[in-house]
Amino acid sequence: MEQTPKANRVHIGFFGRCNAGKSTLINMLTDQPVSLVSDVAGTTTDPVSKSMEILPLGPVVISDTAGIDDTTELGVLRMEKTEEVVKKINLAVYVLRTDEEPTSDDMHWLGLLKQNNVPIALFINEINDINEINVENKEKVELNTANTDKVELNTADKEKLESNTSAYIKSHKGLSDLATVIGSADFTSNTKRIELLDLLGGLTPLDVEGEQTLLQGLVEEGDAIILVCPIDSAAPKGRLILPQVQTIREILDYKGLALVCQTEELPSMINSLTHPPKMVICDSQAFDRVDELTPHTIPLTSFSILMARFKGKLQDLVAGVNAIKNLKPGSKVLISEGCTHRRQCDDIGTVKIPNLLKKQGHTDLQLEFTSGGAFPKDVSQYDLIIHCGACMLTRREVLRRIECAVVQGTPIVNYGVLIAALHGILERAISPFIDEIKG
Repeated sequence: MEQTPKANRVHIGFFGRCNAGKSTLINMLTDQPVSLVSDVAGTTTDPVSKSMEILPLGPVVISDTAGIDDTTELGVLRMEKTEEVVKKINLAVYVLRTDEEPTSDDMHWLGLLKQNNVPIALFINEINDINEINVENKEKVELNTANTDKVELNTADKEKLESNTSAYIKSHKGLSDLATVIGSADFTSNTKRIELLDLLGGLTPLDVEGEQTLLQGLVEEGDAIILVCPIDSAAPKGRLILPQVQTIREILDYKGLALVCQTEELPSMINSLTHPPKMVICDSQAFDRVDELTPHTIPLTSFSILMARFKGKLQDLVAGVNAIKNLKPGSKVLISEGCTHRRQCDDIGTVKIPNLLKKQGHTDLQLEFTSGGAFPKDVSQYDLIIHCGACMLTRREVLRRIECAVVQGTPIVNYGVLIAALHGILERAISPFIDEIKG
């Protein structure tokens, strides 16, 4: 519980050409050997991600990407992977070298980041200039990413580097139009490391949760919240799933009372309380039974609906419910999950939801499934998208997927909204948020 979930961290992507110095910069900024560094071009192939704490940024996920000028046979596939990173990150660091002119590839990727509204920190690698200074001073410097403060340049040397970087930026005016901040990346200076971290810390990340919480506006000090967490064959052994853990933690943060039980124990828990609970939150798969067991004077919703409110646009997901009644034999439905896990015999996405649709008379549907980072660019072919609660995805990625569906005119719902609608209890399940949805 003490660790920030990966999906709630600020995601920072590092971009640039092969041997621009991305991996070395990551190791310098993090003060750890996160990325493999080599003079061999193309050392970084697929994106490499690492969760960590970096002050003043706090909890982050660092993603090192392949060089954008990768000309190997797998280069096209690697660029597709890099493009996926662009769509998920909250901040971008782009690395150029003072001894290399910006190419059309550089401008393309900087433009793509700008097009996606990602704040860009452009760091100019001065390594060639530093080597020239060292040659002039007849000093041989061994660049060691585990000991980045070996070299302390004198004032004259620092002024020379700043002058070279300034001249580089002025000679390529288009860079200033694309980047949010620009800094010179002297990998040998610990002082420069702090300066670059401050530049990153001054940026406003795109589409992060920020101060918003799962239970914002729903819980106050002293409120009792009952969480119904069924333990079935799909439940992980020895632990709760992430949305349940996050909800418990937030109740405690609000100084509320988190009461946890399984479905059939709900009535006895309610009866044991002196005052009715403020709310009951259940696993969506138990919606119908929990609805029967919970007096209608007590608000009821699900973890999945809370996640939909927290991560994306609940009103769009609720609006997608109207498409359910229009499904007919042959309709194409995409069922998408944000995580990748081993399928159980009663898996919710591939088994329970399809069976629930059949019980409601929606037979002979063309079902397709995606998981993890996979999500089609073209969703116009589908009559409906059914998405999970997205606890493992960043808010930016969830908003992108919802926008992708809305722009292409494809209705989208999430698991909790769909299941509540099919059981005829959607109005009750979204009643705690009805003002937000209408607004």
